[in-house]
Amino acid sequence: MKKISLPKDWVCDGSTLKPKIGATLSNTWIYERGELKPKMNATLSKTWLFDGQTLKPKMNASLSNTWILDNKGILKPKMNASQSNSYDTNGNSILIVWAEVVLKLW
Repeated sequence: MKKISLPKDWVCDGSTLKPKIGATLSNTWIYERGELKPKMNATLSKTWLFDGQTLKPKMNASLSNTWILDNKGILKPKMNASQSNSYDTNGNSILIVWAEVVLKLW
Protein backbone atom coordinates (compact mmCIF):
# COMPACT_ATOMS: atom_id res chain seq x y z
CA MET A 1 0.00 0.00 0.00
CA LYS A 2 1.29 3.43 -0.93
CA LYS A 3 1.60 6.20 1.69
CA ILE A 4 0.47 9.72 0.86
CA SER A 5 3.02 12.45 1.56
CA LEU A 6 3.35 16.12 0.75
CA PRO A 7 6.58 16.92 -1.13
CA LYS A 8 8.83 19.51 0.51
CA ASP A 9 8.33 21.94 -2.37
CA TRP A 10 4.54 22.14 -1.77
CA VAL A 11 2.51 23.72 1.06
CA CYS A 12 -1.00 22.94 2.26
CA ASP A 13 -2.99 24.45 5.12
CA GLY A 14 -5.92 22.06 4.64
CA SER A 15 -7.91 24.43 2.44
CA THR A 16 -5.26 25.60 -0.07
CA LEU A 17 -2.54 23.59 -1.82
CA LYS A 18 0.19 25.29 -3.84
CA PRO A 19 3.90 25.13 -4.69
CA LYS A 20 6.17 26.88 -2.16
CA ILE A 21 7.83 28.79 -4.97
CA GLY A 22 6.10 30.10 -8.07
CA ALA A 23 2.51 29.67 -6.89
CA THR A 24 -0.04 31.18 -9.26
CA LEU A 25 -3.81 30.97 -9.57
CA SER A 26 -3.38 28.25 -12.19
CA ASN A 27 -1.27 25.91 -10.01
CA THR A 28 -3.19 26.41 -6.75
CA TRP A 29 -6.00 24.10 -5.62
CA ILE A 30 -8.62 24.70 -2.95
CA TYR A 31 -10.97 22.69 -0.75
CA GLU A 32 -14.12 24.50 0.33
CA ARG A 33 -17.64 23.39 1.25
CA GLY A 34 -16.89 19.78 0.28
CA GLU A 35 -15.47 20.67 -3.14
CA LEU A 36 -11.89 20.17 -4.35
CA LYS A 37 -11.05 22.30 -7.38
CA PRO A 38 -8.52 24.56 -9.08
CA LYS A 39 -8.45 28.10 -7.70
CA MET A 40 -8.81 29.44 -11.25
CA ASN A 41 -11.09 28.14 -14.02
CA ALA A 42 -12.90 25.61 -11.84
CA THR A 43 -15.43 23.83 -14.03
CA LEU A 44 -17.75 20.93 -13.27
CA SER A 45 -15.31 18.55 -14.96
CA LYS A 46 -12.37 19.80 -12.84
CA THR A 47 -14.27 19.71 -9.52
CA TRP A 48 -14.43 16.76 -7.13
CA LEU A 49 -16.70 16.23 -4.13
CA PHE A 50 -15.76 14.89 -0.71
CA ASP A 51 -18.36 14.25 2.01
CA GLY A 52 -15.98 12.91 4.63
CA GLN A 53 -16.08 9.37 3.28
CA THR A 54 -16.61 9.39 -0.50
CA LEU A 55 -14.39 11.19 -3.03
CA LYS A 56 -15.82 11.47 -6.55
CA PRO A 57 -16.00 13.77 -9.57
CA LYS A 58 -18.79 16.33 -9.50
CA MET A 59 -19.61 15.38 -13.08
CA ASN A 60 -19.88 11.84 -14.47
CA ALA A 61 -19.14 10.00 -11.23
CA SER A 62 -19.23 6.21 -11.55
CA LEU A 63 -18.10 3.20 -9.54
CA SER A 64 -14.80 3.19 -11.42
CA ASN A 65 -13.82 6.78 -10.52
CA THR A 66 -15.19 6.92 -6.97
CA TRP A 67 -12.95 6.48 -3.93
CA ILE A 68 -13.84 5.54 -0.34
CA LEU A 69 -11.96 6.73 2.76
CA ASP A 70 -12.36 4.18 5.54
CA ASN A 71 -12.21 4.85 9.29
CA LYS A 72 -8.54 3.77 9.37
CA GLY A 73 -7.49 6.51 6.94
CA ILE A 74 -7.18 4.21 3.93
CA LEU A 75 -8.39 5.56 0.58
CA LYS A 76 -9.39 2.88 -1.90
CA PRO A 77 -11.38 2.60 -5.10
CA LYS A 78 -15.06 1.84 -4.58
CA MET A 79 -14.71 -0.92 -7.16
CA ASN A 80 -11.94 -3.56 -7.33
CA ALA A 81 -9.93 -2.27 -4.36
CA SER A 82 -6.66 -4.05 -3.57
CA GLN A 83 -3.46 -3.34 -1.63
CA SER A 84 -1.78 -2.08 -4.80
CA ASN A 85 -4.42 0.57 -5.59
CA SER A 86 -5.13 1.70 -2.02
CA TYR A 87 -3.44 4.57 -0.19
CA ASP A 88 -2.64 5.20 3.45
CA THR A 89 -3.55 8.88 3.85
CA ASN A 90 -0.96 9.10 6.63
CA GLY A 91 -2.99 11.79 8.42
CA ASN A 92 -2.84 14.16 5.45
CA SER A 93 -5.62 16.51 4.39
CA ILE A 94 -8.01 15.28 1.69
CA LEU A 95 -6.62 18.06 -0.51
CA ILE A 96 -3.15 16.47 -0.41
CA VAL A 97 -4.63 13.01 -0.96
CA TRP A 98 -6.65 14.23 -3.97
CA ALA A 99 -3.60 15.99 -5.46
CA GLU A 100 -1.51 12.82 -5.30
CA VAL A 101 -4.11 10.18 -6.19
CA VAL A 102 -6.39 11.97 -8.65
CA LEU A 103 -4.37 14.87 -10.08
CA LYS A 104 -1.06 12.97 -9.90
CA LEU A 105 0.82 16.20 -9.19
CA TRP A 106 3.78 14.25 -7.80
